[in-house]
Amino acid sequence: MDSTDSTDDAAKAAAGLAARTGGVVAVSGEVDLVTDGRRTVRVGGGSPLLTRTTGAGCALGALVAAYVAATEDPLTGAVAAHAHVAVAAERAARVASGPGTFAPAWLDALDAVDGAALTAADVR
Repeated sequence: MDSTDSTDDAAKAAAGLAARTGGVVAVSGEVDLVTDGRRTVRVGGGSPLLTRTTGAGCALGALVAAYVAATEDPLTGAVAAHAHVAVAAERAARVASGPGTFAPAWLDALDAVDGAALTAADVR
């Protein structure tokens, strides 16, 4: 897949990879797609400023590992991590004037996300 493709363009390949490996595959984009090969969940929200923030993908990976370790269902854990990042990015984007102010605002917002915020996230 190319970075100009949508996550839906990658859905079939992602589901196939997840089914073959028995894992969870996530495809990040304007709307993130997370699948275990049987179930597919989309997580909306976030901010385009994430793509201009060094370490955002690494932070997402760390959150995925933490959430997956804390749940019985790896798909649920991966979806929760993506929602956490998206909610924090939306909050940070409201106060940022560009990528330089977004990064520290996003770190603060990551810390402030709570269960209520995750429940209200754009997960479908």
